[in-house]
This record gives sequence, structure tokens and C-alpha cells, in this order.
Amino acid sequence: MNPLFSAALDLQHFFEARAWRFCVIGALAVQRWGEPRLTLDVDCTLLTGFGNEGHYIDTLLAAFTPRIDATH
Repeated sequence: MNPLFSAALDLQHFFEARAWRFCVIGALAVQRWGEPRLTLDVDCTLLTGFGNEGHYIDTLLAAFTPRIDATH
């Protein structure tokens, strides 16, 4: 499997296991309907509501290595 699709699938499984509402966006998502686009990442929107964003951030950072060191 393409490494990008594999990463997207990992995120999907991670979000679904926690019953988190999410949406894949960006170049990967539009490949379904449009022209292929060059991309090296997976873009997602995570619906967290207001006031509890820290819980989601901490959970994600515990499971995945951030691309940028200064994430907090």
C-alpha cells in the first residue's frame, strides 16, 4: 500500500477507535474526485468542540511523532 494511504488509514483507525468525528481534507481527499495532486502529508479536520482541545492534542501526541518539535 502507498505509504501516504497507509498513514491516512492509521489515522482513520485511531480516530474511529475513539469515536472521534473527523474528516480527511486536502490533496489526498480531492484525489477521490479530481486530478491527482502531489502531496507528502495527510490533512485531517478533527471535531473537538470548544474547551477540551488539550485532551485531543495530548492523546494524538502520545500516539504519533510530531513533524515539528515545538508542538505545545
